[in-house]
Amino acid sequence: MLLDHNNTKIQITCQQYECTNYELNETKKEIWLDFHSRQTTENVRCMYCGADNVEIHDNSTTILKDMPVFYGFRQFVRVRRHKYKCRFCRKVFSEEICFKETNTRVTTRAANFIRAFLSMGMPASTISECTGIHWETVRNIHTQIMDETLQTRFRKLKEDGYRPEYLAVDEFAIHKGQTYATSVMDLDSGEVLWVGRGRSTEDFKKFFQEYDMDLLKEVKAVAMDMNTAFRNLFEKYIPQAEIVLDRFHVQSLYSTRVLNAVRVAEAKQYLRYGRCFKKFWKDETTKSLRSELKQQFTEEHEKYIAIRDSRWAVLTNSKNLSATQKTALETILEDHKDLAVCYAMREEMTRLFELRDPEKATKGWKKWFKAAAKSRIKPLVNFAKAHCEKIDYLVSHASHPISTAKLEGLNNKIKVAKRIGYGFRNDNYFFTLVRYLSLPHKYMLIPQKT
Repeated sequence: MLLDHNNTKIQITCQQYECTNYELNETKKEIWLDFHSRQTTENVRCMYCGADNVEIHDNSTTILKDMPVFYGFRQFVRVRRHKYKCRFCRKVFSEEICFKETNTRVTTRAANFIRAFLSMGMPASTISECTGIHWETVRNIHTQIMDETLQTRFRKLKEDGYRPEYLAVDEFAIHKGQTYATSVMDLDSGEVLWVGRGRSTEDFKKFFQEYDMDLLKEVKAVAMDMNTAFRNLFEKYIPQAEIVLDRFHVQSLYSTRVLNAVRVAEAKQYLRYGRCFKKFWKDETTKSLRSELKQQFTEEHEKYIAIRDSRWAVLTNSKNLSATQKTALETILEDHKDLAVCYAMREEMTRLFELRDPEKATKGWKKWFKAAAKSRIKPLVNFAKAHCEKIDYLVSHASHPISTAKLEGLNNKIKVAKRIGYGFRNDNYFFTLVRYLSLPHKYMLIPQKT
């Protein structure tokens, strides 16, 4: 129905409500529609006991935001409704507003208007600006859409006999600092099964309490990092599943705590030597000795610069290095025995992760840990001590070559969601969004950045 701003009274009926007034305020750029209830007590039953003997106890006014009809004007609906009191159970309840969207302060047509914008990929902030409806309301409507989609998807999977075989669990940061959330993914479908705040034992226990454990009876293996809480809970609740330490987490940890630590230690040693030569050189009065000390300082500084700038070459997979970088790396490894040993151990670790025979993998890892313990290189020895007890979880990679890489990839989508304004202020919304982002594209109705 078209509304003419010259009208002062328009009769519009909507079930038990009647629109009695239409007001356009050009100064405030607002349009107001007044609705009054026409419902009589004869047609009302108590919502608590079902009795049909009620009386009008009071009246109340509810203001709803409506779909904008004219460009630049916000539209509101002011609803005058009854409060009823049951003569039988004496309880008071309010009359329902049939055109109000559930759990919001907007009309149903405004909610459908917002859904249409969401379907076209428009962010919540833009929809809020276009409609004059608060972005929190837009987000609530989007949450309803996602919840309905996820529930429908879950019911369909359950009907089809869904039983995941390979899972991945990992945490991701949701705030700067030490605030994390944990997610569980089905590696075969790429769908996130559960998301929750925290990464401790008590936090992650909620997954096993909230998720349907009957669906996890056929899980063969779970990929994860070195988090002990994850490992202990999976061994307790899903004992048939093998724990697989994610190779990329292990290799990354080795690169940081061993390779890079040894490289930095060697660089600092050159720096200390150089400072000593510099101090002696400045204090020396003999010209020939002064020149010799200066030359030694220059050599030590050049060595320091070379190993300082070798971080990329040392930590990167040798397959990704150019010919020049490989030559420079060979030179550095020839001059630094400890670094060369750690680098060779890293290459051997990579080879062990590529094995698909559990027996060969077991023998290989035992030799690796034995060699690391005998190296007398402190960072390497410490790494071996910390991980030798996890050899079974490392060997499991030979039988089940899975990783958390797919789940890590989803973290990039999570960062995009944060960047385009969905944020982490509402756990329910954000965790629902994380699960929604992992659905196959045909199920998704997700706003993208415009």
